[in-house]
Amino acid sequence: MKRTDFLHISKDEDLTDFFEDIIIDNSQALEMSNVYTNILNGTMDAYSSIISNNLNVVIQRLTLITIILMVPTLVASFYGMNVPVPFKDSGYSFFFIVLSSVVISLLLAWYFQRKRLF
Repeated sequence: MKRTDFLHISKDEDLTDFFEDIIIDNSQALEMSNVYTNILNGTMDAYSSIISNNLNVVIQRLTLITIILMVPTLVASFYGMNVPVPFKDSGYSFFFIVLSSVVISLLLAWYFQRKRLF
């Protein structure tokens, strides 16, 4: 617009100066918006990494809880099969299954706690 004199302001020096000021202000506003865009992108990346880290911690804990809760299901499923297993015909087989499930789950939880995974 300045080179072609599209606005027909080349004859008036005040309007030419005003137009140059507008161009300068516009370029400064563009530079400031680029700076603030970079700052905003950096802040968003920081928040994103914090949220991702927190999500990883939560998923790790949920996985450990799932592993610990899987043990009673595994022990009970062995006794639900039609194959010979120890203590199947005794009167205390239910209590043995529950006690062994609880003990193995507690040992697994203690192991995870000792390894600082929990």
